[in-house]
Amino acid sequence: MYTNFSSGDSNPRLDSILTTMKFIDTHCHLNIKPLLERTNEILDAAAEQGIHQMVVVGIDIPSSEIAIRLAEDHPQLFASAGIHPNDCSKAPDDWEKHIVEMLAHPRVVAVGETGLDYYWDDSPAELQKVFFRDHLDLALACGKPIIIHNRSADQDVLQQVMEHGNNKGVFHCWPAGWDMAKPLIEKGYHLSFTGTVTFKKNEIVQDVATRMPLDRLMLETDSPFLTPAPHRGIRPNEPRYIPHIGEKIALLRDISVDEVAKATTRTAEIFFNFDHTK
Repeated sequence: MYTNFSSGDSNPRLDSILTTMKFIDTHCHLNIKPLLERTNEILDAAAEQGIHQMVVVGIDIPSSEIAIRLAEDHPQLFASAGIHPNDCSKAPDDWEKHIVEMLAHPRVVAVGETGLDYYWDDSPAELQKVFFRDHLDLALACGKPIIIHNRSADQDVLQQVMEHGNNKGVFHCWPAGWDMAKPLIEKGYHLSFTGTVTFKKNEIVQDVATRMPLDRLMLETDSPFLTPAPHRGIRPNEPRYIPHIGEKIALLRDISVDEVAKATTRTAEIFFNFDHTK
């Protein structure tokens, strides 16, 4: 039912299959080291695996500016602009002014990443909540989707999202179970899956990837982090590994990888409104 391309060996038939598929990496960090130093090499490797578009996600003002410059220089790249929850304490007082200016750029397709992260102790929880709410307001005002980060903050993230008027966004690197996913999907949100869905013991995330509507599902690497199996543990992760995530989703849903590629590519194109960035 699905094409297995977990092998690291060269396979002419497999190479032919991959070149006919088109994937989108909806969340990668080509704007930070070590990927920033190898842009052309990474893009060439991604193209060989059928990854024809990527969203380079900002985590602070400098990285958001770099993401925009990369998107200006490479037509297959798009950018987002925002302040990561771990970077709230380091953001300047006028951070919102800078982000608003960047959101007006035609190559910027989303707000964020933003959200809550209680795993690390880099920014106070209450400050993160303020920044998160401000980003939700910005997304609603500018009409662009929001990219949400959630780590060890399920209930607070869910509460803020469900109480806010914004309903266009994606939870990147989906970390939780169906009880949290269901109300978010019903509100209109998308979920995006990284290499963590390929990890053998991650049954909670795999269950969500299996049960949720395919037209609300997107793929991402979150590179340079979270390299998928069978390359788990190899650093850095790169967009070229997206097909392994697609393969796992196909296996879980008992459909072809081609169907996953087509569905997630179309979903991402509509979600990020790529047609209006040309």
